[in-house]
Amino acid sequence: MQVEFSKIVEQTLTENVEFLKKVWTNREVIIFLEDVKKIANDLEDGKYLQFQRSTRNIRSVLIGKKHVRMFFRKENETKIIILLFFDMRQNPQKILDLLK
Repeated sequence: MQVEFSKIVEQTLTENVEFLKKVWTNREVIIFLEDVKKIANDLEDGKYLQFQRSTRNIRSVLIGKKHVRMFFRKENETKIIILLFFDMRQNPQKILDLLK
């Protein structure tokens, strides 16, 4: 399966990594980024259904010591789009704003 990134993904991932660099060690940040890569690889391998359903067509997974949620959507049988990375300590209303 092909994994693509939405326009907002780069921004939200960068914001999360910058914040994590302030409060975590370099090793923990590297592990976080490895988790992102592992999830993307799992999605490429077609393991979409193993992740938690957030809405009817959006799924997500907690990564980074369970502080960041990665949201993604299956567009069709050959493509999955990673939508955004969200720090779960923020106001949940912000997720809806980011997904617009």
